[in-house]
Amino acid sequence: MFIRPANESDISDIKRLMDRNFDDVISRYHSLAVVDKFKEHNSVESLQVQLNWKKIYVAVIEGTIGGTGAFANFGTEEVPIYSVSNLFILPELHGKGIGGQILDVLINEARDNDASTFHVPSSRNAVNFYAKYGFRVDDLQPDENDEITWMTLVIS
Repeated sequence: MFIRPANESDISDIKRLMDRNFDDVISRYHSLAVVDKFKEHNSVESLQVQLNWKKIYVAVIEGTIGGTGAFANFGTEEVPIYSVSNLFILPELHGKGIGGQILDVLINEARDNDASTFHVPSSRNAVNFYAKYGFRVDDLQPDENDEITWMTLVIS
């Protein structure tokens, strides 16, 4: 396995990987309305645009994209809010350490950008995963409408 920056030709594979997670995993923890909203929000067109402002990575395993994750700034250049975005692993590859390896790349991006904190809008099923890496639930950013748990990692 190796992790590399995503390119335009990866978008359809990334979309399929994300949809598999929404349909096979996240739908067991979130309402259908939220699942549909996020699937629509992450259309092929939207993912193509995201390539312009997020650092999207893919994990390639035996020639197939088995995971993806992005480093994003949801703030401004003056006041950045660096966050994990769209971290997904093929459902059949969950628990094999791929997500952790992608997350390590994203945390290093945060360090390279001199971030003191790094955030993640976690799905309900991923809270324990992020907690293993030091993220803590952030009560300052509740997002109950989207059924998201915001979590923050303090970077030292």
